[in-house]
Amino acid sequence: MKSLVNYAIGMLVVVMVLAAMPTEAEGEIYEDTLRLHILANSDSGEDQELKLKVRDRLLIKYGELLQLGESIDDAKKCVGELLPQIEGDVEKWIKELGYGYDAQATLSVEWYETREYEDFTLPAGYYSSLRIIIGEGDGKNWWCVMYPPLCMEMATETAPADDGVIDYTGEEIRLIKSGEYQIKFKILEELSRVFAKNG
Repeated sequence: MKSLVNYAIGMLVVVMVLAAMPTEAEGEIYEDTLRLHILANSDSGEDQELKLKVRDRLLIKYGELLQLGESIDDAKKCVGELLPQIEGDVEKWIKELGYGYDAQATLSVEWYETREYEDFTLPAGYYSSLRIIIGEGDGKNWWCVMYPPLCMEMATETAPADDGVIDYTGEEIRLIKSGEYQIKFKILEELSRVFAKNG
């Protein structure tokens, strides 16, 4: 009986690992996406409003530069080269808006939960990210997809919500618009619940 339980546990672990592994298309989505992540100083109304004002200025000044590149590598290179300028601009905007917070801009890899947008969903996983920290960075954060340029409509009203989707491959578009990977993560969640009940 003990060996049967061990076998069942072993199979459960295998299924969970396989369920959590990204498909090839998901892996390409992670590699082909650059996200923008802005952390507010705190959750106060003023700090949250400041975060959104910084976001708008950032997207207006730098968002269109990323549209000139032909690939995600171009976007990352562009952001990497501009990091000192971006950080300086954010600190300047913060002071212009009447605050004395410092700012930090980094290009890093971060974990994101599954994110549902108006017309598509991005799977949870690790993404390259332009990370802007305002002050202590202890407030609610804001994020979007900077490349392909899916968050430009946040600062300008001329771009459609899924404008940047055309820069994904056909298979990537099918995946993010169908949300098929959600079934995989749902299976993982249910198996975890069963395991917890019988543990």
